[in-house]
Amino acid sequence: MSDAAASPASAPAQPLAGIQVVELTHWMAGPLAGGLLADWGASVVRIEPPGGDPMRALFASIGAKADTPNGAFIAANRGKRSIELEIKRADHRAVFDRLLEQADVFLTNLRPDALQRLRLSPTEVAARFPRLVYGTVSAYGWGGPDQDRPGYDIAAFFGRSGIAHQITTQGDAPAALMQGIGDAFTAMSAATGILAALLERQHSGRGRCVEASLMRTGMWALAGELGVQAMGGLPLPPAPRAQCRTPMYNSYRSGDGQWFFLVGVQARRHLPAVLAAIDRPELVHDERFATARAMSTHRQALIELLDAAFAAQPMSHWASRFDEHQVWWARVQTPADVVHDRQAQAIGAWVEVEGLGPKTWPSVDAPIRFDGVARQRVRGPGAAGADTQAVLRELGYDDAAIAALRAPAATAST
Repeated sequence: MSDAAASPASAPAQPLAGIQVVELTHWMAGPLAGGLLADWGASVVRIEPPGGDPMRALFASIGAKADTPNGAFIAANRGKRSIELEIKRADHRAVFDRLLEQADVFLTNLRPDALQRLRLSPTEVAARFPRLVYGTVSAYGWGGPDQDRPGYDIAAFFGRSGIAHQITTQGDAPAALMQGIGDAFTAMSAATGILAALLERQHSGRGRCVEASLMRTGMWALAGELGVQAMGGLPLPPAPRAQCRTPMYNSYRSGDGQWFFLVGVQARRHLPAVLAAIDRPELVHDERFATARAMSTHRQALIELLDAAFAAQPMSHWASRFDEHQVWWARVQTPADVVHDRQAQAIGAWVEVEGLGPKTWPSVDAPIRFDGVARQRVRGPGAAGADTQAVLRELGYDDAAIAALRAPAATAST
């Protein structure tokens, strides 16, 4: 870290310390948004239904052991407190309303129709709690014919936005893309909007509704190509690797089977360094490669030339040669590679999350670091409802009232 960016701070910053968040979410996009707020110091109370969020049992539902660590759940829910409530039940709804009275932010990713049935639409909540910032995360947003259509990120973020089409090699079928990526982008969008609304509230005294959707976030991620299309252009998905229109911005494989990218965005500028690295500097004067347009025209010849050169030596050789000749490149790393990446360690990308007993689990930390200070260890998600009694006591409920709330609905006193 440079001296200009350094800070004398010795402990990780908590810029949202004092902000109270009530979270009514499930699965990933909503919990990840609340997780970011918790990572940055907010006090987050997560409302879970009796038995907990189904995401807790995801691995067990596909045949794994029930106690198998769920990295996605840990990343989204570390540092939060969990309380179990059935908010359709009158006395539990009263607890929920008391939480909202004390909160700065209400965050939910229930579908609009479900929130309306629960009398928790943005308009209804704002009428009762005008200072509350209301954060809503959904698949397709509020309004329109698909407002209440269910959709995980493979549907709304990848499919409907155009991303899946634009990242699929021409002629291939769209892949069943790994879920969670669109959720993470949408969570960051939601958290950003919530912070903007909290900043505005300092001056206005009033909250507002912050709406994030998987579809709009996906469209924003693809804004460049969608803009080209909207202005009459025709953005094309990638050609097969061997016919890539930009050979200097393409993937290649070393002799020991490791893939890497060349990242020469300005093709003619970067070509001399690559040719020097493969000991073919004379080709810089070859008419086929004299301009970026010429390289694109003769792309198959250039890719074949580079393929043959790179296949002759292992990755360790090319790593040394590339750095020697200042080639712009990057490895295509596996998750195992990333776990041991020294750069990731150096920039504080990992945090230890408390588990049961002395056990901790490594988890990818939020992608923002304050003052160059990395977090070391944070509280784990805990069991579903683990903080119910403590939160109820903070709200003023005594032992008898807590017992009544925990009684079956038919025998509850309210």
